[in-house]
Amino acid sequence: MRSGLARLTFSTLAVALAVAPIGCGDDAPAPADSGVTTESCSYLPMSATARAGGTVTAGSLTAGAAERVLDIPVGTALGGYTGRAGFLSSAGSVDTRKVTTSGTFNPSIGVESAPRVKALALTAGGETVVIIKLDAIFAYEGMLFDLEQRLGPDYAGKVIIATSHSHSAWAQFTGHGPLKLGSGELRDVVYKRFLDACEGAARDALGSRVPAKLGVFSTTNFDPTDQINHDRRGENNMLPGGNKKDDHMFLFRVDTASGAPIAIVPIFGQHPTLNGEDNPFASSDAVGALERQLAEQFDSQVVVMHLQSAGADVSASGHGGVDCNAHPGKPSDPCFSWTGEEGHGRAAVTELMAAWTSAGAAMRDSIELEMLTRSVETGPFPETYKIRDGALTYAPFDLNRVPDGVVMEGGKLASPIDEYNAPVGAALCETGEPMFPAAQIPGTEGILPYGSCLRLDVAGGILGGIFKIDFGVDETHPVCETTRTTVSALRIGEYLLGTMPGELSVLLAGRVRELSPLPDKTIVVGYAQGHIGYMLRPEDWVLGGYEPSVTFGGPLEAELVAERLAALLPLALTPMREDGTTDGATRLATATITDNLPKDEPAQMRGTVPATVPDLVYARTGKPAQAQPQATISRVSGIATFTWIGDDPLTRTPHVTLQKETGTPGAFANVTRRSGRPVEDMEVTIAYTPSPLQRSGPQTHFWVAEWQAVPWVGAPGLDNLSDRGGLPLGNYRFHVEGAGWSLDSDPFAVIAGGVVLGAPSRTAGNVKVGVSWHAPKGWRLMDMSLSSNQPVPVRSQQVTVELLTAADAVLSSATVATDASGNAQVADLGSAAKVRVQDRFGNTATSPLP
Repeated sequence: MRSGLARLTFSTLAVALAVAPIGCGDDAPAPADSGVTTESCSYLPMSATARAGGTVTAGSLTAGAAERVLDIPVGTALGGYTGRAGFLSSAGSVDTRKVTTSGTFNPSIGVESAPRVKALALTAGGETVVIIKLDAIFAYEGMLFDLEQRLGPDYAGKVIIATSHSHSAWAQFTGHGPLKLGSGELRDVVYKRFLDACEGAARDALGSRVPAKLGVFSTTNFDPTDQINHDRRGENNMLPGGNKKDDHMFLFRVDTASGAPIAIVPIFGQHPTLNGEDNPFASSDAVGALERQLAEQFDSQVVVMHLQSAGADVSASGHGGVDCNAHPGKPSDPCFSWTGEEGHGRAAVTELMAAWTSAGAAMRDSIELEMLTRSVETGPFPETYKIRDGALTYAPFDLNRVPDGVVMEGGKLASPIDEYNAPVGAALCETGEPMFPAAQIPGTEGILPYGSCLRLDVAGGILGGIFKIDFGVDETHPVCETTRTTVSALRIGEYLLGTMPGELSVLLAGRVRELSPLPDKTIVVGYAQGHIGYMLRPEDWVLGGYEPSVTFGGPLEAELVAERLAALLPLALTPMREDGTTDGATRLATATITDNLPKDEPAQMRGTVPATVPDLVYARTGKPAQAQPQATISRVSGIATFTWIGDDPLTRTPHVTLQKETGTPGAFANVTRRSGRPVEDMEVTIAYTPSPLQRSGPQTHFWVAEWQAVPWVGAPGLDNLSDRGGLPLGNYRFHVEGAGWSLDSDPFAVIAGGVVLGAPSRTAGNVKVGVSWHAPKGWRLMDMSLSSNQPVPVRSQQVTVELLTAADAVLSSATVATDASGNAQVADLGSAAKVRVQDRFGNTATSPLP
């Protein structure tokens, strides 16, 4: 979904600009005549790579993996869509609440599928590396270096932080000024909780290492029918290789020495934007659903951590959906695309499991392991941007110069490039038409995509004032975060893994492989170690469109970083352990901020159930009629809700699990998936409402949990969509854990139900009736193609059909199979007045006969 929503949200910046009024030193000084300096930036020396100077040898492998939920305060802004800025639109808003944490952005209101941090620790031949995967919109270099320092000197240059790029995950953790336009202002409480979770997961993984073996699967023909993902950038279709998606896929399989699975790491690129800007619930989106579905193919808690590759111009394919106008004459339920997440995960399982099986054919328990990390200087000086051995460069920046307008010459990019004339950087380079003339690069009107570029020194001050964000930029001082980025090279046996700090495109990933000493065994991971925006080849960048609009160093920056990575990759293959910081740059100091956020601690009445539910309390299906769940709910269509008063989100987001009564009356235990994990987020959604909605003093903090009565992901024996009507009957309840307290809802019984019948017909001596499951208010996936909140046919399944008298006496009973459209047919009896159908799980429905 780069398409509509993502494009729209960044173009809204033009609206903001149109109505706006105009109004520590570097170790590489700027040329004397430019006037640009980085003296306001605070740089630090890189810590020398741990264990540099030793020898790389194969050694026995040990491995450990772990995962944790990111405990970020609800109310924190979600990252990825500038349209969530409150002064631009009401995207993601459900009421008039104001939350100090989210600043100028509309606040998140709950959790659908909780963003997580996952870690894989590998040790072999005296080397140890840690790979972190975060459910976040992008990576922030400051967090990488802070995590290394927390883990200790043995981890200098030995940690990778890669991100999922979910556009519905928690944000507000970066010090990068321009990127805050899509993620909100940095909050210390959010940053520290991210860092705490990363450290905790890393230490858990390190502490769980056991003798292990590792196998790799690779293909250059991934998902040929686009069931998992698809190309999303049409502007570059005329370029060689531009009209295809990322068809490279790698998968690491890590098992114990005895063959028990520890971790699975699929690596391929895709944009996880199945949820749009209107979704206010935190979600791990497509990537999280894929990981969860794959994890539940196992009987133990295998850590599945997808790593992005070339996802810039590739979108995740969603399956299933909801009908946003399912209730004519009534307000529609919120139209969230959560069903598409689960459908995406289900579509990916078959191919990924086949890859996992193949990776087991040749596993190694002794491997070579080496990792190096290097800081790369990017902006602001034009002479830095020289690529292809100097064949492509920028002309010296001079705002008094008019460009020649020659972008291509003899079928190649003209060099030096004088259209990109932005001394401290530019963004929103999308079209040839000026977006905001006062910030335009001089003389570029009508030149694609330079005409719409906004110089950061002009636009930054105006947008910073509107968004209440300090960009730290003016005509002689660049945004400090645009002057440095980070790359890493990791050798794992005979494979090389290289990281790229941004939204890596298919063509640039191909260029990295071309430059690598092991082209066929080079794995390029995007969205890792930092973020400079979209990463396109220059020939792709000049074609315009949405992707070049989210860059800050022009058409040459991304390939410059790719060449710096290519220079690092061979060092990971030498027999000596190299210091990756040699020939690298200094790094930028981590940004800091002091929060002044009001918090109720302890919150009034926390851990209690209100006698009545106030009208302002929000839930996806509408304000709950009562705090406790209804005494009974039916399968499929039934939704249990529970309302309680809990902690201030700044104290803790509640952890809610589903429990079921055991064989002992009154005794409950957590419902578990096939893997042994508890049933929690994704099946159980939580929503938050403060009262009053806008703080004027202490607030009461209302929370609502909702659960739809269908089998959970990983339900043993019931995990196919054809099993949706088979949820185990019995008594259930919600269990809530807060900050030092816990709470259980009243029990509620799940009973048979959820079947609906289409209008029966009597034809040629037969009765024919359509059999469906119907969840009109549901949000769980019911079908891979149909709307999940409309009737979904019970296809090709055994059902029992009874013909009844008007007084419900049974005249005939037959067990038949429904057809591919969910129709059942039996011989007619002229005296029959009704038909009753029972599905294979005992759910029944009755309809009069014509």
